[in-house]
Amino acid sequence: MSGGQNVKSVRIWRTLNVDEVKEQTMLIEDLYGFCGNCRAVGLNYLTDAACKECGTQFKYLASKLKDPAEIGKILNRIKKEGLSYQLIDRDHFERASAHDAVNKLFG
Repeated sequence: MSGGQNVKSVRIWRTLNVDEVKEQTMLIEDLYGFCGNCRAVGLNYLTDAACKECGTQFKYLASKLKDPAEIGKILNRIKKEGLSYQLIDRDHFERASAHDAVNKLFG
């Protein structure tokens, strides 16, 4: 990545396996969240790279926050701490998961 001054966060759409993403996601509100795989609570995305209960290594963070300033705070924390998480839109992710569940049920 270029080291220029005009570095911004942008939304990128990718095709992903929803089941795999769910297993590797920490669902967060602000700082604390829970494991998408086993639902263990009280996880801190700044200090818990893996679930304390099931050992899942987190690759994704999912948030329902819509305010760009709040999302920016999370992205800045990730960058400042040198974390490799990818932030995903929790509402969009949950809709994709629900769509798959309906297809499995009626498909």
